[in-house]
Formats: sequence, structure tokens, C-alpha cells
Amino acid sequence: MFDLTGKIAFISGGLGDIGKSIAEALADVNAKVIITDIISKSKVNLNENLNKKIYNYHTLDITNLEMIKNVVAQYKKIDILVNCAGINRRGHFFDLSEKDWDDVLTINLKGTFLLSKIIGEKMVENEFGRIINIGSLSSYIGLPNMMPYVASKGGITQMTKAMAMELAPNVNVNAIAPGYFETNLTKKLFENKEWKGKTLARIPLQRTGCPEDLKGIAVFLSSPASNYVTGQTIYVDGGWISS
Repeated sequence: MFDLTGKIAFISGGLGDIGKSIAEALADVNAKVIITDIISKSKVNLNENLNKKIYNYHTLDITNLEMIKNVVAQYKKIDILVNCAGINRRGHFFDLSEKDWDDVLTINLKGTFLLSKIIGEKMVENEFGRIINIGSLSSYIGLPNMMPYVASKGGITQMTKAMAMELAPNVNVNAIAPGYFETNLTKKLFENKEWKGKTLARIPLQRTGCPEDLKGIAVFLSSPASNYVTGQTIYVDGGWISS
């Protein structure tokens, strides 16, 4: 039910902590995993374990439509797309610049739209596909000091629903929404012991997340086990929203 033998998975932002973890998870259940990221291949330093597992690597700017088309055209089929690429800009609403807003929305929303459009067309032609978008706790609740990010992740939830309607019946589209996860992007935030203490107090499972916590749900949403699941945003947050 969870075996992905013969499936090709395409992961944007594949060099981030979450992207790498999902790549490893899909490779472990026999998918051929293609990692893409904005970083040039010559500058990539993949760990030995992941390097052995990946099928291919491409440098890709997900906001560049022609670049997307050129990369995707190299594959007859892509069965699974995981939209992991994303950025954040932190600061008070009044201190954030127009460029901060444009940078975050362009990568997090426009990039997801463009990549899903081109790969989604191929999936519809092949009459099979799984698209997994990466949302956030902020897809559901408002969080301070990162207005563009919150707006973009709220957009991901709605985009997921709309894509699920338009790409049905052969392409399932869902989103994974992590809670507070310790990654390179959130490292500075977690260095604030007072903030971390207050955050832990809100989480029923009494710990923050780590990228490995997303492996199971990524495999589930990529596999036949989720054949009747589409249009959903699934929160992997240790119970934060329930609290």
C-alpha cells in the first residue's frame, strides 16, 4: 500500500531540511527522487546517504517559467510533486518592506503555482498524479512578525483546495502543514529560550517537531493509501491547533 516502486517524485526546495527529509522518505519506499533547488549543482554538498538515494538533481528557480519547462520536459512522466521551496521574512508589519512582501509571495505562492501548473499538465495527460504542497501552522492561525509568510501559507491552503477540484479525478492534491519545527530557517527563533518555553507549553506532545516527523505523512499522501484523500491540509503540529 505504501510502496512507490516505478514512481518518479519531483521535489522543489529539496536541499532544505524538510525537503531532504521527504526526499529520503520517498526514496526509502522505492520512488525515483528528483531533487531541485536554486543552488547550483556544483555547490551542492549532499550527505552520502541522500546522494546514494536520489535519482537526479537540477538547479531550478521556481519563479522562472521557461526554466521550469526546460527541466520538466526532460521527463516523460512525473508522478509525485512536492512543493517544498519557500522563504520567510520576519519583522513587525510596519517594518517589512514592499520587497519583503514581493519576495515571499513570489516564491511561496507564484513558484508553487507555476511548478504545479507545468507538472500538473503532465500528470493529467498521464492520468495519474500526487501533488503535495507545504503549508504551515500559519495556514490556519495568525502569527505575528511574519505577515508575508502567513499570507502566503494561507494562500497555499486555498490553492490546494482549488487545485484538487481542477485536477480531479486522476490527480490528488493535498498540503502538509508543519507546526513549530526546528530547521535552519527557524534556528534563530529557537535560540530564544523564553519563546521556546512558551511554545512548548502550548504543544500537547510537549516537544517541537523535526523534519523526520514529516516522513510518514509524505509517504502516505504519495501512495495508494491516500487514494481517496484530496483537497486537504493536514497539520503535523503536535496538537497545537487542538490546544
